[in-house]
Amino acid sequence: MTTATKLFHFFAGLYHLYFISYATIHEIAHPNYVSFAGRWKTLTFLSCMINCWYFLAVFCHDFVLSFVLPESINKKIKKVLDGLFDGIVCPAAILVVVAFWGLFYFYNRAAIWPLKMDAIIPPLYNHMMHTLLAPIALIELVLYRHHYLSLGGGLFLCTAYTGGYVAWLHVVRNIGGIWAYPIFYKLDFNGRVKFIGVIVAAMYVIFFAQHFLHQLVHGGEVEETPSRKQIQTGKVTKGKKGKSRKAD
Repeated sequence: MTTATKLFHFFAGLYHLYFISYATIHEIAHPNYVSFAGRWKTLTFLSCMINCWYFLAVFCHDFVLSFVLPESINKKIKKVLDGLFDGIVCPAAILVVVAFWGLFYFYNRAAIWPLKMDAIIPPLYNHMMHTLLAPIALIELVLYRHHYLSLGGGLFLCTAYTGGYVAWLHVVRNIGGIWAYPIFYKLDFNGRVKFIGVIVAAMYVIFFAQHFLHQLVHGGEVEETPSRKQIQTGKVTKGKKGKSRKAD
């Protein structure tokens, strides 16, 4: 991993941390922030939190943990982080941007972001919430070759996160008596089912698309990371599709 990649992880983590701190300290006058579950019922805030945890965890691993922990533990940590990026971090970040701006421009702005919100939430903050998440995730995808889980494993994480969030929306509705998004009030039951179905389908499309993009940019999956000892002794060769193995 290059120094530039490590620094990118650091600044990406700081960016998401700033976003979260700004939202927490300023308590922007959005109706969702003062109702049941606050920010925690929106996919945007949840995705930002997960991204923040991911990038700061990767940064800590890059600069600290990889030098003090045994190689076997480092591999496990790396596998967990890459799995999270594959199944949750990248797809969810892109979905937030696609869903928000897609509804904003092509469906009904009033149902997703009424004009009065421009006076409540500064445009810069709006873009921090609904625009920059996707570019940061895509830069991470292109900049660094991840050791993805199997397709089934990544799909399981994606499904668990998506299904969990849909369930959470209904928990908020049943306990708090509100929908997380104004658009749900404009839809009947069948309309909400179709809307959620489209969003879930979009999440899966994004999941498979980012898998394809990662393979297009980086080639075949790396199935095993050589240890520092192997690298230092030169006992590493490349097998097919970039798979690392010990030399005879």
